Amino acid sequence: MTEWVSKWVQEGRLWIWRYANPRRDWRGWHFSADPAGCRSVRNLLDRMSGGGACHRTLKLDSITDDVLRVPNYDQKSFGQFSRVRIEYQPDAQDLSLHPENDRLVLTVGNRRLQKLASAFTDVEIDGGDFGIRTSDNRRAEHWMFWWPPRERN
Repeated sequence: MTEWVSKWVQEGRLWIWRYANPRRDWRGWHFSADPAGCRSVRNLLDRMSGGGACHRTLKLDSITDDVLRVPNYDQKSFGQFSRVRIEYQPDAQDLSLHPENDRLVLTVGNRRLQKLASAFTDVEIDGGDFGIRTSDNRRAEHWMFWWPPRERN
C-alpha cells in the first residue's frame, strides 16, 4: 500500500445497502453519503488512482429508516454491514461489490474509478436518484446513488 493511501483518514458518513426482495428496478447496491463523506471517498479514490494495487477499509453508518426514506421505496434493507474494504486493482475492468462476513468488499480499477468518484461528486452537490454502470455488460447491475438523509430538528 502506498504511503499516500495509508495516510488517508475517513471523514463524514457513508451508507451502502441492498433491498430485501426488490423489484427489478431496485436490485443492486445503493449508496449515499453526506458531503464530508463524499469528499472523503473521492479523496481516497484520487490517492489510489494511478498507483499500484492497494486497499483501505471504511466505516459504514447503520441503515436507518431515515436513510431508506430518501429513495421512497417502501422496503427494508437486506443485511447490515459495518465496513467496506475498497480494493484498488489497476487492471480491474468492472466495479464489483460483494459481502464477506460482516463487511463489503468493493473492487475498482482505472477503467471505472473516475465514474465512481464522479458519482460521489454529484451526491456532494445535492445530486441523487441516478445510477452508474458497473460493467460494459448490459445485463450487469447498476449502482444507485441517493441524497443523504436530511437532519431533523
